[in-house]
Amino acid sequence: MSVIYENKSEITLEKYLYQCNNPIGKKTKKQLKIWKTTQISAMVVTLMLSIMCFKSNSAPLGVVAAMFFLIFVYNVFFKRNMQNKKLYKQIIDNQPDGKWYRTITFDKDIKVTDGNTVTTFNYNNFVKYEENDRYYLLFKDANAVLRVEKGAFVKGEENTFPRFIQNKIKRNTKA
Repeated sequence: MSVIYENKSEITLEKYLYQCNNPIGKKTKKQLKIWKTTQISAMVVTLMLSIMCFKSNSAPLGVVAAMFFLIFVYNVFFKRNMQNKKLYKQIIDNQPDGKWYRTITFDKDIKVTDGNTVTTFNYNNFVKYEENDRYYLLFKDANAVLRVEKGAFVKGEENTFPRFIQNKIKRNTKA
């Protein structure tokens, strides 16, 4: 049996950072929201503390509070992104041609070739299908999602893919 659909895309730094900053699964979304809320709350508290210290002539405490404020600003706006860039570079360095490709084939099963790793899934591993402006989203559960990039099909007609995958998931989840 020949491959019905094949989706091949290069995972660029921009795409990788987008995925890191736009989680899909409920657990990951919640964790990111809690982290951001905590960091921003800490920024506000340390900024207010710094201002109060400077107004009350406690400049040394104000400087310490301002330093903590800057640490939280760094964490929110720079550190996480720098860590993700570093991880991306490590992945790229382990690719034979210095590029990271993800190929997803849809045939009797779903095979994901992600860089140097190959993973195979049965259609019945997935319970839900959605899509957004960039991806077709195949949910294994509320937290595990396979993103299939729109506009990256090299085999099969992309306009028929949503119906195909919905039918496969629906058929296999009833069993």
